[in-house]
Amino acid sequence: MGIKLAGKKDEPTEKDAAKVKAKPQRKPGELSRFQKIVIVLFVVVFALSTLAGALASVFQSTQQSDQTIELNTETIDAQYEGEVADLEAKVAENPEDAESLRTLGDDYMQWGTYVSVLATTDEETLHANDLFDKAIETYDKLLALGDDSDVRVNRAMCEYYQGDSTAAIDDLEQLAADDPDYASAWLNMGVIYQAKGDDENAIAAYEKAIELDPNDEQGAKSHAESRLEDLQGTDEDDEAGDDASDDGTADESGDATDGATTDGESDDSTN
Repeated sequence: MGIKLAGKKDEPTEKDAAKVKAKPQRKPGELSRFQKIVIVLFVVVFALSTLAGALASVFQSTQQSDQTIELNTETIDAQYEGEVADLEAKVAENPEDAESLRTLGDDYMQWGTYVSVLATTDEETLHANDLFDKAIETYDKLLALGDDSDVRVNRAMCEYYQGDSTAAIDDLEQLAADDPDYASAWLNMGVIYQAKGDDENAIAAYEKAIELDPNDEQGAKSHAESRLEDLQGTDEDDEAGDDASDDGTADESGDATDGATTDGESDDSTN
């Protein structure tokens, strides 16, 4: 199942990335920088496990002919509105058109993902949440036609993107119970736990994903192993810092705290 960016133009260049301006200080209700990073990472995880499509960078500009168009919520809306309207019309004509429902739900989900990452105002954040609501509503219609583990993962992640990690984890746990061999449910639970700073549950979830996908047929094993390396590498760095502090060597050079890695920072370089 693939999510595609409607009307995607030529790939952005490194020069275009420099056009992106620094975001103002986060307002109440707006996603933190770490949450936004997690959202992008989730889409990359889904690319190989459940969505099979890559999310283009939302912090870059895109080229169209000789004009440079800076990505913002308005340009993202313009790229999705036409395709989504066509899909809504198809679903209205045939409510049991599963293919159109799936594509519509995926479009709403990725549209919301772009907007949530680019949002700089409360209004834009509400816009993103409304798009996730529409994705959930569309996925519910699709699930009413028949159970689908991939769709259930996407639905749960929309809840997480809206800030409801408890509901997302509950839904993923129920999915794991209903579909015991579905490794991606555990993979995505692990990413949520890691984002919450619950490393113990994150590690357990990643290990379960690896156990259920030993040959990496679902793409869960490789991603879970990568995430485990982040967590275990962080732990090793912390221990090394503690040892250096204990023997007094680092104290003499003033580097005792420089080697310590704070929780969550490892996600900035993942994937």
